[in-house]
Amino acid sequence: MRNEFDTIRDLYRYNSAVRRKYLRAIWKLPPKQRYKDRGGSFPSLVDIYMHVLDAYRWWFLSVYGNGKTFDEYPLGQRYSRAQAVRETNSVDRLIQRTLREVGSGGLHRAVSWRGRRPFRTSVRVMLLHMAEEELQHRGEMNAFLWQIDVDPPVTGFGDR
Repeated sequence: MRNEFDTIRDLYRYNSAVRRKYLRAIWKLPPKQRYKDRGGSFPSLVDIYMHVLDAYRWWFLSVYGNGKTFDEYPLGQRYSRAQAVRETNSVDRLIQRTLREVGSGGLHRAVSWRGRRPFRTSVRVMLLHMAEEELQHRGEMNAFLWQIDVDPPVTGFGDR
């Protein structure tokens, strides 16, 4: 019988597959379009994409990982497709490792952040928040792609 964790794991598999479609779509664009400051939550399509990876690293390393540090991807960096693929693969491995550690019994476990704005939440909320975070930024990337007459790789859950 499927449980809540199975559904969350399926959502993460889906997001991983779709994230790769966005990576391909972004790096098919001419560099001028790929790196143009569009005035969004992060300046360019590349910056938004890399922020999504950074968000996973922050939540899964710093929060779930009890304060592990990492260097954030700098804004405005002209990442090559190979660099973006390498970082995407690294984040996917982090996500899969974290999901294996959490397992179906770990959703209720508390995680906390003791930084500038401390908080405490459950692993369940953390995992669902990250799915929502990625979807929000994916919608933003859709809008920017549509503005330049490029169809985004819109995919529905289960349509991979």
